[in-house]
Amino acid sequence: MRAPLPALLGKSLPLLFALLGLLLAGSQALDRLDYWLYDTAIRAKQSREHASDIIIVAVDEKSLGQLGRWPWPRELHAQLLDKLQMAKAVGMDIVLAEPSLSQPEADDALTDAIRRNGRVVGPVFPELQDGRLVETRPIPPFARAMRALGHTDYELDSDGVIRRVYLQAGLGSLRYDSFAKAVEAVANHKPLHAPPPLVPPNAAHLLWQRDQIAMVPFAGGPRPYQVMSYIDALNLAPPQAFAGKIVLIGATATGLGDAHSTPISANDRGLPGVEINAFMVHGIAHERLVRPLPFAWKIAINGLLILLLDLMLSRLCSARNLLPVYALAGAGALLASGVAMLWGQLWVGSSVTAVTLLLAGCVRYVGGQSRLFTLATTDGLTGLTNRRYFDEVFSAALQAHREHNRPLALLILDLDNFKGYNDHYGHFAGDLILKRLAKELQASFPDKEHLPARLGGEEFGVLLQGQDLPCAIAQAEAFRRKLAALELPHQGNAHKIVTCSIGVAARVPEISDGTRTLFEDADHALYIAKRSGRNQVSPSPQPL
Repeated sequence: MRAPLPALLGKSLPLLFALLGLLLAGSQALDRLDYWLYDTAIRAKQSREHASDIIIVAVDEKSLGQLGRWPWPRELHAQLLDKLQMAKAVGMDIVLAEPSLSQPEADDALTDAIRRNGRVVGPVFPELQDGRLVETRPIPPFARAMRALGHTDYELDSDGVIRRVYLQAGLGSLRYDSFAKAVEAVANHKPLHAPPPLVPPNAAHLLWQRDQIAMVPFAGGPRPYQVMSYIDALNLAPPQAFAGKIVLIGATATGLGDAHSTPISANDRGLPGVEINAFMVHGIAHERLVRPLPFAWKIAINGLLILLLDLMLSRLCSARNLLPVYALAGAGALLASGVAMLWGQLWVGSSVTAVTLLLAGCVRYVGGQSRLFTLATTDGLTGLTNRRYFDEVFSAALQAHREHNRPLALLILDLDNFKGYNDHYGHFAGDLILKRLAKELQASFPDKEHLPARLGGEEFGVLLQGQDLPCAIAQAEAFRRKLAALELPHQGNAHKIVTCSIGVAARVPEISDGTRTLFEDADHALYIAKRSGRNQVSPSPQPL
């Protein structure tokens, strides 16, 4: 025997919820919720190390006010680099992509200063020129003198916020480490490759390649770096102030250089790129990089979590507690994702799990309430409406038909000599006959204005809304003939088959009419049908 559709759907619900989770994760429709969760966790995270090993030398408003408009003479950069001889590494996050045509000797001076320092890292980034993707990097003399080059290509999420970076990237191949990774490698004497040669300008077919994605280790609270004005670093700070430090040189002045929206941006101007690099250097140096779960793994883990949690919760929770428990499980998934990021340095992003569990809880709660309603209003043996619900509908229908001057009909049906059937065939067989009768009633009265019900024992009722007495009698007679035509054996009955007697009452309800009066009329008509030999339809004798 095939299982009914609701039962099949109930068994497959965990798989359907898991599939929904897979679709949501694959479509990235809930990425914004993941971004919110990540940003909230980041702002709650506090830097663990004292800001003593990273110094940003900032091209800020103060320096511009004293040194004049940007760009400054490159001899100033050469002087600063000579002062930074004792630094562990110098990240020069300044674009020096064009030679100084008016003062070529300034380029030579800066090249010599870069070479003397020996620990300078320069930036590389992709940009479009004449519709062609190219690498923008320091001019060749500077690039050759630098200890390393690193890319500053940060990933913008769909909401325009920087949260991620690729630790390797390059035009045509993974030619460069990230700028921060290269600076940290120089500072800690890690193996480095020499700066690769510039990609030929005619290589227009090359694409910008990226690999090894990581989350930028932003944190709330005090910044894990110090900021010193360029003019102060150049004129006031002694060389010893930079001894053993990682120094990043970059623009922070409003309107100068790059500023990006980040999870910890305090204002609309965003966070300068040099400060984003400082967070990255700090995270790499102190092993604080958070790795995002690969996309395929994220989809698989979300789907598996939804499947397992739904299977477990749906079996352990009562119907009354389903919705709050599923909501708590979803909140727990979000919390677990934040904990994994803060302490496990792994970003999962569990908004798909949380939302899908909440939806699953709603579906199961509504389904549970629907099942409870069905149990409360349905006869357990026959599946028909029970007496209590029938009376509620009957009362409401009587009021509505009275107000709208419409006729309302009631059939009361009783199996003939059913006690004899039970005595002869047994109660199990009697139950089967009751189920068969219920099935035929449902088939014969399928309209939404028809309501068949089991009133008790072998007695059944049918409410026919909008039916006058002739129509009600015709439908009752049709059912009586249909049941007799089945020729179900009944040796204890005079006709030797299962038959029924039906009483019919129908009229436009009057003010004095109640459910009791109409029911008594139909019941009296049933009594007449029984007294007249059974297997008959009898109308109510009362005047309409």
